[in-house]
Order: sequence, then structure tokens, then C-alpha cells
Amino acid sequence: MMMKRFIGVRSIKKQGGVAAIWMGLSLVPIMGFTFWAVEGTRYVQEKSRLGDAAEAAAIAVTMADQEGSANAFATKYVNAYVRDIKSSQVTAKKRHQEAIPDSDTLEFIQYTVDVKTTHDSWFSSTFIPSFNETQDLTAQSIAKKYPAYLGDNNIDIVFVSDFSGSMNNWWGGNYKIYDLKEAVMTVSRKLLCQKIEYDYWLKKEVCKDSDQGELADKLLNRLGIVPYNVRTREVGTDRNVYAVSQLRYKSGFRLVTPERSYEEVDWNAWRNVSARTVYRCKSNRKKCPNKTNEEKAQAKRLARVLGINKNTDSDDYFFVDNKDYVDFSLTVESMLENQFPSNLSKYRVDNVDLYRGYGSPSRNQFATISLTNKTSDIANINSMSAGGNTASFQGILRGIQKLAEGNPNSNDKDEQEDYDNKIKMLLILSDGEESPNNDILDGLVSNGMCDEAREKIPGLYIGVIGIGFTSSNVTEFRECVENPDEDIIDVSNLDELIEKIEELIRKGSRTSGTTKLY
Repeated sequence: MMMKRFIGVRSIKKQGGVAAIWMGLSLVPIMGFTFWAVEGTRYVQEKSRLGDAAEAAAIAVTMADQEGSANAFATKYVNAYVRDIKSSQVTAKKRHQEAIPDSDTLEFIQYTVDVKTTHDSWFSSTFIPSFNETQDLTAQSIAKKYPAYLGDNNIDIVFVSDFSGSMNNWWGGNYKIYDLKEAVMTVSRKLLCQKIEYDYWLKKEVCKDSDQGELADKLLNRLGIVPYNVRTREVGTDRNVYAVSQLRYKSGFRLVTPERSYEEVDWNAWRNVSARTVYRCKSNRKKCPNKTNEEKAQAKRLARVLGINKNTDSDDYFFVDNKDYVDFSLTVESMLENQFPSNLSKYRVDNVDLYRGYGSPSRNQFATISLTNKTSDIANINSMSAGGNTASFQGILRGIQKLAEGNPNSNDKDEQEDYDNKIKMLLILSDGEESPNNDILDGLVSNGMCDEAREKIPGLYIGVIGIGFTSSNVTEFRECVENPDEDIIDVSNLDELIEKIEELIRKGSRTSGTTKLY
């Protein structure tokens, strides 16, 4: 009896040991299943979030279309969407397909975002089946956007147009100035409404052009023209025409008492005197036109700015603007403030004996045309003529002012929103380098003229066209635009001029359009 009990106890102990072994062995797959269930669920969720992150990043970088910062931009999306990332590799590759004429191929911009993230596993063992110590997850997403041109957007364009003497030169079968006028008129007939009728039901004028249905209301499009030579021109309240500078000048530069600063000189009053008179007046008030001490003080500044000395000929004449006297930072700071008629740097274009480069003494040579939606206003360009030297910076400064004048600064939210959504463009048309090349354009651009203009006029697009001239080689133009390879174009005939103006308008009016995932 005792033997049986002993054998039973020993048998139970043996079975207990076997059970423990089996239990230990069974825990391996049980723990493995647990690890895989917990960690696997985690990685499925992370994979899903990574896919969402790749899609969001692809859409974002495609809409932004900033290739240089696309990788960093996409990485921010991945880091925001996915948790517990040990390391990540994010690449965003761009592809740009131009539209193919006479085909179904539309222009599109595509970004492919590839993402690889590395994670530390929560459960990792060499004995129990589980994930590796680190696990890589990958995702890819592709997005395309199809840019829209104008479409539902209206546009304000100011043409800063070269009316210097070299525009009278022959090129491509005609004179440059005639082709410039024709190109501007051709563009205006496309952008501005040509058939306006009054709708008695709507109680307002409406555009009945055949293409109106494809565009925003053409009656809200506006064009302006700022012709320039060595300066721009304005008509005063006295009905006289003035050569006007938008520059600001230093107040105390090289000032010797008693002497007036640049902006204290009445430049108009001296326009019809000789250089010799200026030289004599600065030393002896009795030699001044009206024999006053004030004239003597102004003559000292005139002589210093223009470089008039005892060897100067009586028949010599001079360019008024001198880089050394320009206050570049003040000019940029106050660039939206029209200096006419308050600034004394202006002078009338008639009976000029001392200054040069202003062009024709005729009051009808050219005039600024403010933003307008009427082709008849733009047609005034046809009666204008070219002459004088070249200072594109004067045209650019005035053009920026005329474009900014289009802002209604309205308390009506709808009216202001309509303007804010408008496309604003400044197109610079030039046929040669600055003449004289006095480095003033360089000084203005270096002091942020173009960047400041884009800040003051949000969304501003600046483009340049060289008319029989390699404007693409002009450093100041390249630094003024945002993309020199696209925003500066050189042309050699009328057809090219019209085509490239329209091309720049398409580039400048390009909006994000529709962005889709693929």
C-alpha cells in the first residue's frame, strides 16, 4: 500500500515537471502572438498615419511649389503626423510638364514624396518571435496641380515703357516705338472689354465680348502705362508739363554754408540759364539772374551737383540726377509717395538750356496713363513719341506708385477682397541700358526697391522684356525679379514682343489652380 502511494507521488511530480516544460514552451508562441498583436497593431497604425502624412505633404509641397525647400517642408508634415520616429528620410521630387498646343496635354506641376521612417520596436527578442529592434516603414504619394491663368481672377497691369530716343531705331521690319504701341494695344484689346452694353435687368454695364464667359468680369481688368526717358512726365495745375523725379535726395551732403541742399534748389527756375551764369552766380550774387543771396546759395549747390567749374563752356548742359546725392533708403521707404508737385527737383520741359536727356520740349511727347478699363484711354499711347535718354528706375518707381493707386483701401469687405484677389503686374519694357549709366538703378535695387514693392503690393509680379536688347544680362533686372530665368525675356520683332508679353502675363497670373492626389 505504501509502495503504491510512493509511486503515485513520484508520478505526479514527474507530470508536474513536464507540464512546467510544456507551459514554458507554450509561453513562447503566446508571447510571440502577444508581441505581434501589440506591435503589429502599432505598426499598422503608424503605416496608415505615414500614408496620410505622405499625402498631406505631397499636396502641400505641390501647392507651394518651392522646389528648394520642398524636402524640409514635407519633413515637417511627416514629423507632425507620425509618432516615435527614430529617424526619417523624406524626398520630394518635382516634375513640370508644359502644355502641348493642339493636344489634350495640359500644363501640370507634379511632386512625388517618398518617405522612409525608422522606429524602435517596443518588444524585441532573439528567443521570442517578434519585430526587429528597429523597423522601417515606407510610403509614397504623388500630387499634381494644373495651374489656372486668369480664369476667375481679374488683373491690374502697368506697362513701364521705354520712350527714350533709341526706341526710334529700326528693328524687325519697323520702328521699335511703333511696335511697342501696337503690342500694348493688342494686349489691351484682349484683356479689356471691347463690347460694353447696359443691362437694364441688372442695372449696370456688362461685357458682351465673345470670350467673356471664359474669364472673370473683363470690366474689372485694368491697364496703365508709365512712359519714361531720363524721367517721367506730369502735368501741373498750371497746365505746364514737368520732367519729374521720384528720387529723394540727401539733405546735408557736402553742404558748405551758405548753401542749399539738393531738395532746396528750385531746379525749374534754373532750367533756362547757362552753365556760365551758374558759375558766376555762385561766387557773386550780382551775377545771378535776380541778384539775390538765395540764388547764390542755390547756385553753389547746382555747381557742385552738376560739376560746373571755371572751365565749363557756356553751351554745356548736364544730367540732373547724381548718384552721390541720392538718398536710396529714403527713396525706397517713401516709394509710394508721389514727389510731384511738392519736390523741387522737377523742371518744365520747355525752354531748357541747362539740362539734358528730357527729350522733346513738346508737352505732347508722352504722359502717364493711370489704371483704366477703357481701351480708348490706352489708345492715347498712339499719339506719344520717343526721345531723350534712359532711366528705367524713374519709370519703375512711378509704375509702382500707379499700380498701388489701384488699391481702394475700402471699408467694404467685398470690394477690398475683390482687389486683394486681383493679380497685380508690373511689366518693364526696355530697349537699352541706363543712359547715362549712373548706377542709380543699382543703388535702388541693392537697397531693396523691388522687394519692398512686393511687400507693399502683396502678390506683385515683376517681369522684364528687352526690346532688341539683352535685358537678361542686366544684373539689376535679374536681382529685381524673383525668377530671372523665367521673368526676363528678350525679343527681336513685333510678333515676339506680343507673344512674350502674353507669356509673362500668363506666368504672372498663374494661380495654384486644382491640386489632386494620384
